[in-house]
Amino acid sequence: MIFLRRLLFHAAVRAARDPRLQAKAREVYEGEVRPRAEDAWRRAKPRLDAARSDLRDAAKVADPSQDPARFAGEVVKRWRRR
Repeated sequence: MIFLRRLLFHAAVRAARDPRLQAKAREVYEGEVRPRAEDAWRRAKPRLDAARSDLRDAAKVADPSQDPARFAGEVVKRWRRR
């Protein structure tokens, strides 16, 4: 088992040092990974902003540090409305 682990580690190190592989990884990242991540962020941002707003409004009604159960109830109530 140790032999296999060392072999895989050595192969990964050699692959990471290969300039052709680095160029291909950069190309895949710029061409596929980054655009998908940016698109996912653009789609998720409005929902995250709305959730942040709901949490702030719930915190105005019930202080989470003083009354966590009421705060949780307010959060659940607001999320159920959606």
